[in-house]
Amino acid sequence: MSEAFDPAAYVPAAAALQALNLDAAETERVIAAFALVARFAGPALDWPVGPETDPAPIFVA
Repeated sequence: MSEAFDPAAYVPAAAALQALNLDAAETERVIAAFALVARFAGPALDWPVGPETDPAPIFVA
């Protein structure tokens, strides 16, 4: 990832924009969940993708 993701800064800001009234315990749980998601997503987001990379095909039933 090109920039560091800070879930402790992101979650309260995003909650305020969406008018979510999270208490302190809920906020901490959401921060922990976002930190986990960011940890798992990191390797995928770090994978180099250039203009020569073909998109995945789309399956239509």
